[in-house]
Amino acid sequence: MIRMDSAEKKRKTLLGVALLATLLAVVWVGEEEEEAIIDSVPTAQPTRVASGQARNNERNTVEYLAIDQLGQRKFNAKAGELFKSTSWVPQHARLELPQATIVRQEIQPPAPPPAPTPPPLPFKYIGKAIAENETWVFLSQSGENHIAKLGGHIDNQYRIDAVNDEAVTFTYLPLNTKQTLTINNQMAGNIR
Repeated sequence: MIRMDSAEKKRKTLLGVALLATLLAVVWVGEEEEEAIIDSVPTAQPTRVASGQARNNERNTVEYLAIDQLGQRKFNAKAGELFKSTSWVPQHARLELPQATIVRQEIQPPAPPPAPTPPPLPFKYIGKAIAENETWVFLSQSGENHIAKLGGHIDNQYRIDAVNDEAVTFTYLPLNTKQTLTINNQMAGNIR
């Protein structure tokens, strides 16, 4: 057997009373709705039947509105065109300027873009070697070393054209422009 203390008994009693009140409210509201539905549905012919059957018949009998009894809607001709396009933008009077105030400005074509120039030579001269009538040049570019002979290509962008004791002459292939790298770490110059 389970023992309940007085607080638990009060709580269960209050819950039971609340449940019972809720059930009564649901039944009471349901009857009012049923009466409202019965009152709003007209019947075609009143009949005498037992009270339970009368309610069922009243629920199932619905009077329909005859469409042919509806009047046709008539439009007034004074209303104008119903589907006319309208604009909400205000209409402004067109301004006419005297001919003397009109200034015609000739449009200058934009200046041509400057001619492309090759980038500065990225190489640093390290040295050269001559073997079997061929001159080889040793170059450094960003920590990478290149060895190329006269007429050879570097990265498919530069060709070595001439090497002497003072300078190495390159051709920048994309623009076909000659550039010179001076030996003894002097600045490189461009020759066009």
